Amino acid sequence: MRLLAVLQNSSLIFITSMLIAIVFPQASPYFRNFIIPALALVMTLSLCQLELRNLEFRRSFWNFILNYLFLSGLILLLSSNLQDDSMRLGFIVMAAAPPAIAVVPFSRLLGGDVMESMVSSGVIYILSLVLTPTIVLIFTGKNVGVYDILKALFILILLPIFASRAIRVENPTPVINLGFGFVIYTIIGLNSELICGNLLVLLDIISIAFARTFLSGSLAFLIFFLILKNSYQQAINRALFSSYKNLGFTAGVAIALFGDRAAVPAAICVLFEILVFNYYLLLKRYLK
Repeated sequence: MRLLAVLQNSSLIFITSMLIAIVFPQASPYFRNFIIPALALVMTLSLCQLELRNLEFRRSFWNFILNYLFLSGLILLLSSNLQDDSMRLGFIVMAAAPPAIAVVPFSRLLGGDVMESMVSSGVIYILSLVLTPTIVLIFTGKNVGVYDILKALFILILLPIFASRAIRVENPTPVINLGFGFVIYTIIGLNSELICGNLLVLLDIISIAFARTFLSGSLAFLIFFLILKNSYQQAINRALFSSYKNLGFTAGVAIALFGDRAAVPAAICVLFEILVFNYYLLLKRYLK
């Protein structure tokens, strides 16, 4: 029972995984190829208790606006004056990326509207087939193919939707937490040398990462929860779509187009996206 209680604690699992990755990153290269399967499993378990009926696509509108106009615009604005061209290009790719797949399982863990998150993610990923290459082309002059977006849409959204119909798990939270803990360890471990490098050099990146997670998410939550009087479920969804981008996709495309250094913003933002999840847990505890 004590072990189950620990595994139910998302904050503890995520922070522990992050710290282990920084101190003992040696095993992370061996786990690189298991990140996508782990995310697919987490997504499947997050959806397994939902009844997929009467899907309301109109509810995706605000989440699309927040992720692709508000968050993307904020990232482009904050990074526009960076002196390091590689870092600036990395942020442009991040702005062009669709929302993180983690938005759906995080919505479940935070007590949000999981159905809305799932539908919104699916709609936005379909739109990103046009938006992502267009944004990258406009701001960098580089062409990016849609294959990686299609692969993410199929493996991390469509397949879990169908697989979740055949699975019923009474309490999937411990496995979801462990799955994310594994992904967090692997991603941070792979980038630990970079993350623990010269913090003064990375200071500008850190300040942008803070603003595009904590400040953007807090502003969205306050507007929808306190001013527009949305329910907590809807407001926390708005916060998630206002602060999360697909950083795995970002890093891969940035490296392919502009070299390893362009992936630095994604590596730093991984840390802040983990920390902001714990911040949202506090909101859940006191406001739900």
